[in-house]
Amino acid sequence: MKTKLTFERLFAYSEKSNQCFNTVFGKELNVVHGKNTSGKSTLFHSILFAMGINENNKLLSEILEYGVVFRLDCLIEQNNQSNKISFIREDDTLIIVSEDKPIKKFIGISANQSSEHVSLKEYISNLFNFTLKLEQKGVIKNAPLEAMVLPYYISQSVGWVYLRKSFGNLDFFKNFREDYLDYYTGIMSCVDREKKTELQRKLRFKDAEIEFFTNMELNNSDLAVTKLLDETYLNISAEYVEDYGERQKKSDDLERQYTLKCNELSHLNKRLKILRKVSKNHKMQIPEEGTCPTCSQLLPHSLSDWYEYYQDENNTFEEIQKCNDELKKVTSKIHSLRKAIENEKKELMKRFEILKKRDDAEMSLNSWLDNKANVKLIENCSIKLGELTKERKNIENELKIYKTEEEVQAERNKKGKEFSTLFRSYLKEIGIHNLNDRRYNHLFEITAFPMQGVELHKTVMAYHFAFNKYISSTDYVHRVPFMLDAIFKEDFELDNMRLVLDFIYKYKPSDTQSIISIAETKNDNGIIEDYKKNHFGSSAKLICIGNSTDERSFLSEYDNKYDTYLEQTYDYISR
Repeated sequence: MKTKLTFERLFAYSEKSNQCFNTVFGKELNVVHGKNTSGKSTLFHSILFAMGINENNKLLSEILEYGVVFRLDCLIEQNNQSNKISFIREDDTLIIVSEDKPIKKFIGISANQSSEHVSLKEYISNLFNFTLKLEQKGVIKNAPLEAMVLPYYISQSVGWVYLRKSFGNLDFFKNFREDYLDYYTGIMSCVDREKKTELQRKLRFKDAEIEFFTNMELNNSDLAVTKLLDETYLNISAEYVEDYGERQKKSDDLERQYTLKCNELSHLNKRLKILRKVSKNHKMQIPEEGTCPTCSQLLPHSLSDWYEYYQDENNTFEEIQKCNDELKKVTSKIHSLRKAIENEKKELMKRFEILKKRDDAEMSLNSWLDNKANVKLIENCSIKLGELTKERKNIENELKIYKTEEEVQAERNKKGKEFSTLFRSYLKEIGIHNLNDRRYNHLFEITAFPMQGVELHKTVMAYHFAFNKYISSTDYVHRVPFMLDAIFKEDFELDNMRLVLDFIYKYKPSDTQSIISIAETKNDNGIIEDYKKNHFGSSAKLICIGNSTDERSFLSEYDNKYDTYLEQTYDYISR
């Protein structure tokens, strides 16, 4: 069942400096505006920090020095029910207050590998029904909280340049891109993937065991000699000698084929040499311009002569092409035969040594006892191989209920094409028309875009809006407010700015909030109100940081307006 999160209020307070920040979010589009370096990005980082995400802690270090307490009030909708929930964070302690659950307190969450942060991750994952599993160092584990927010957050620093890089710690997971896209597009349940991965691991282990016991006899000449000496294996001894003779015949046949192919290669090289000489001489015998090679007379130049000349030229060219193609095939075959001959000779030498040991062996009581011990070892190996083969078959049968790699790839291709159609329609709306190559619009093939500056910025924006829209139809995927930090990070000119603003308002998610940030300059007096009136249908909630004039002004002087709320917050912390 889909879980939806809505932000209601963000509050931050520093007792040390007696400063605070407070804002109530609108239910649809929220526009955070202010001067460059005023603290707009700090608002996004504060939201993530309050939810227990540590990725951007360094970017908050300046205000964390003041011992700030953050509180994020939210609404969670799940199973047709709504519950209020608050995330309260002070340094490395996080308290989660919910209407329908006991208060949960996690102390020591600043390190992602700490046991408290792992417990927090499990709690929040269960809260949002977030089941993505990722592989790290050969172990399948619950995905970090960053992966839960990643589809809904574009950071100012690298989010507008690289896909899936708004959080840097996700690169340490093996096959992250495929697992991430599979999960959010509904291709494979992560529970199924975990079980399938475990079965595949067991299958690889069984294969390694089978290979070990199979190679034990092949690589141990004493065991091979035992089979040739012991009366229990008289039929095997006879078969071994017979097989040696057959292998010798095969080796002789390979050498014969090798000789024939070498002769053929020599013939083709000579033929190619002649054809090239013919081609060279032919160019000197052009009708009217060329001369006869014997009597030096000018060659005739009737229409039929020209036709015959070009026909000969084309035939010569075709013959050279055919000859080159045959040379490649014959050369490849020679290499293949040479390798096969080498392998056969090695195997023959190995078997000859075993036969020689058999012929040289003298049977005594001790050697007979050693031989019988080897016989018992061989029998045990055969029994073990039978057991392993049966176990391997059972694992293969269990794996049949899961999708094969071919089936997964087919689904990826289908989903990728569906996304491509949506993505290209968004690109057209935002003024990008040159990304028709599959590697730039197929969801599972996109790695980067061949552009820069404003064009790259608009393309990445269209991608994220299209991805947000596409995953909204995946039944189990949670929904979080769509957060875009610095929508005009590049040097936009006016027409492009207005195009982007219209695009954002038209294609913003209809089922979640959107929060965007816009930088203002001293010449932008009233520009945000203009955006709201002319591009956002007058419905956007404006959140101003620093009165549009001040720098580093996320926190402002506390005026005691929120004493009751603050007292309640500290009461939760002290419990």
